Amino acid sequence: MFSIKLGFKNLTRQKKRNIITAMVIAFAFFSYLFMDSMMNGMEEMSFENIKNLETGNIQIAYPDYWEEKEELPLENLIYLDQDVEESLENIDGLSGISPELRFSANLNNGIDELPVMGLGIDPEHYKEVFTTGEYLVDDSMFSLGENKAVIGEKMAQLMDLKINDYITLLVRTKEDTFNTIDVEIAGLLHTPHPMVNAGTVFVPLDIAQQALNVGNSVSLIAVKVKPGYEENITETLNQNFRRKDSNLRAYSWRESAETVIALSAAKKAGIGLILSVVLLIGIVGIINNVVLSALERTEEIGMMKALGMREMEIVSVFMVEATGIGIIGSLVGCLLGAVGVGWLVKYGFDISYAGDMTTYGIPILNKLYGVWNLSAFGFLFVLGIIVALLSSITPALWAARKDPVKAIYHR
Repeated sequence: MFSIKLGFKNLTRQKKRNIITAMVIAFAFFSYLFMDSMMNGMEEMSFENIKNLETGNIQIAYPDYWEEKEELPLENLIYLDQDVEESLENIDGLSGISPELRFSANLNNGIDELPVMGLGIDPEHYKEVFTTGEYLVDDSMFSLGENKAVIGEKMAQLMDLKINDYITLLVRTKEDTFNTIDVEIAGLLHTPHPMVNAGTVFVPLDIAQQALNVGNSVSLIAVKVKPGYEENITETLNQNFRRKDSNLRAYSWRESAETVIALSAAKKAGIGLILSVVLLIGIVGIINNVVLSALERTEEIGMMKALGMREMEIVSVFMVEATGIGIIGSLVGCLLGAVGVGWLVKYGFDISYAGDMTTYGIPILNKLYGVWNLSAFGFLFVLGIIVALLSSITPALWAARKDPVKAIYHR
């Protein structure tokens, strides 16, 4: 008990140094928490953009098509018949479905050509699943049967196009013959999704089906579900397809976003590296503090040993002192982190001054918002105390093992 009291009392002996050490730890913890919130916020925005602008929560397709979906084939398409419609009926938690016909095309503006992905959609069903229409910056979406298209602002700038201009999409039909789709630009999009902005042309589903000669077939069906229903509905859909002896399969959006998820895993590895640096800063600070304290108190240590204090009691004095610094640093760091993360969550970090981030593949239009990760606060606070405690043991043992006579008469 005496060692514990003495250890806490020693915290006030070198206030300036102890405060500096604690503040270094606090700043390191604050930096980690702020960065973690920002990176998690970016990850969450990326996942939301994938679901709201590209895949929906679930996609329905034939396995053979799914394996080659990046090539945008016109084989193994879904024919929209009664069996397919019945498989999608009366499912609790299902919010909307959107059939899509995806195809390769070359956009021609009369002078230049640009390879793009054509996307045939039914606008009324599409808006039930996707939020793309909310990002229209000029004019409006088309209707079925209209020879019109919607493209991204980036694509329009690249190809020197504007509203009411006409473009030609050069395509290959299902029979591998050439055809064209002549459409008028009805609207421009500016979304947080780089591919939508610069690489996708939206056209009416019936116009695309006619030009590609695929009848009433589509590449896949995107499905939107209520929060928490994704796994259950995916399984329900697959059961419905098996019951009807259909080869169709429901895929989670995660199976379409493997690259983004892999990047997320790499991000977590990067966060782990940052945490390692943070801990190293704390370890070096604590060791430095204990060593300096031991050097300053060499005579005092010798006197305590001469008066009968055991080595472990002396070690515990330094360990308590280091733990106190760890507690102060961790607490202040978490408080500063809470303030920083709270600001990032509520107000966001404005990055519009740096230009359009979607150009670099970053799914942010104006502001980057953070997210709360309360487990990181608790984990970091406890870890800071443990690291402070453990990192003090070696230098404390070094100090406690000094010969009392040499310690008292050290020069």
